[in-house]
Amino acid sequence: MGSEPRPLRADAERNRRRILDAARRVFAANGLGVGVEVVAREAGVGVGTIYRRFPGKEELLQAIVDDRIEELRARLTEVAHDDPWEALVGAAEILGGAVARDRGFYDALSEAAGMLSAPDCARSASLEAIGPFLERAQAAGAARGDVVALDVLALCSNAGKLPRWRAEAEPDLWRRYLAIALDGLRAEGAHALPHPPGRATAPAASRRDSA
Repeated sequence: MGSEPRPLRADAERNRRRILDAARRVFAANGLGVGVEVVAREAGVGVGTIYRRFPGKEELLQAIVDDRIEELRARLTEVAHDDPWEALVGAAEILGGAVARDRGFYDALSEAAGMLSAPDCARSASLEAIGPFLERAQAAGAARGDVVALDVLALCSNAGKLPRWRAEAEPDLWRRYLAIALDGLRAEGAHALPHPPGRATAPAASRRDSA
């Protein structure tokens, strides 16, 4: 017999979704140091309900990230530009938009890099997703050859991380900054970069020391 888990009942799936959505909002507003009881109140369930499904906060955070990764991959499969450069731009806009729309959660996630597995999973999945778009654009001679997927991910993330007050006043302003950044990826007119690519993940010790 197969060992694949059975699909959740409709009511159980709704309960799971309510918990994950509430946890994302709570983590975005308060950081990852907030207690599970706050998540339970936000979700309108008992603390025991959360612990029966998620043994700890790390598993809860990982479930949110897994959902985000699944959504990201689904949206990237819809990028259907024949032109390699336009396809890269479309993929970058999806990544940048994800950060811009949920800035608080991504800030909380980045603070846990090197200490919890979920941030590294999110970064690895994003790099894996954007990599083929960059490689295709480079093969076509549209994107400069001295950049890596981590560079693209950093540009997308930085464009989406506007100050909260500015993002609220001009929610699409991130698109302007991303477009400026993407012009720096073009092969035409590119200058030599002054530094090699950065680290894909933060060393755990340095993250703890800076906390």
